[in-house]
Amino acid sequence: MRSLDSAVVQELRQRVSLQKDPARIERVDIQGKTYWIKRPEHHSFLWRLRKGDPLKALRREILGYRQLNALGLAAAPLVDSGADYFITANGGASIATLYHDQLDAPEERGRALRAAAKALHDIHAAGMAHGRPNLKDMLWDGEKVHFIDFEMFGVIKNQRRAQILDLLIFGLSCFAIANSSATQTREAILTYRALDQRGIWQGAIRWLRRLQPARRAMQPLLKSGKRLRDLRAFCAMIDLLTALDAEVAGAA
Repeated sequence: MRSLDSAVVQELRQRVSLQKDPARIERVDIQGKTYWIKRPEHHSFLWRLRKGDPLKALRREILGYRQLNALGLAAAPLVDSGADYFITANGGASIATLYHDQLDAPEERGRALRAAAKALHDIHAAGMAHGRPNLKDMLWDGEKVHFIDFEMFGVIKNQRRAQILDLLIFGLSCFAIANSSATQTREAILTYRALDQRGIWQGAIRWLRRLQPARRAMQPLLKSGKRLRDLRAFCAMIDLLTALDAEVAGAA
């Protein structure tokens, strides 16, 4: 965990213990710096059956932060944790926010997206997987990407399969959130492909090729005029990734 002044850690722990009806995620500002406290969800019985034990999910998150922090990989710094909470230092604004607000220059958004692709590759190269790498869970401080939300960390035991799914989820998130910037999405995906030496890209392409019949069956829905954001993102991802693979293979 990140080394902090003991007085700051003590103040953060007091904030955790003093709250009578705490929010699941809470922002705390101390000495001009921002920290985030996260507590487990409170599920009904039926939601527990569907989503699992929230304390186990919290422990998975803590493990993810610890392992990535120990290797200097892209995760928000973990500063303290307990049986039913953990605290991270602020890692910046989510990349999803950069695209939703459109306040930053296109070059800045593209730089953040490429950095996210490289950071995801570095996690994979270290033999791990994020579990659900959505752009809303990737923070950008202007220089570095910090991943958050490791609730699915280690759930899929087959690491190669988990990394392939990571790449597909990342691609899907790019098309769903950064869909107005197709060039930046393309550059981010190519960034991952250029770095990959473990066959994760080809594994993802094989999955997408098996989905081509479903893609063709969905074409009439895309022409219906309905918004269907996730479906359009899914089809766009299949189209671009398979086209990129053919393009790069043809140039080799």
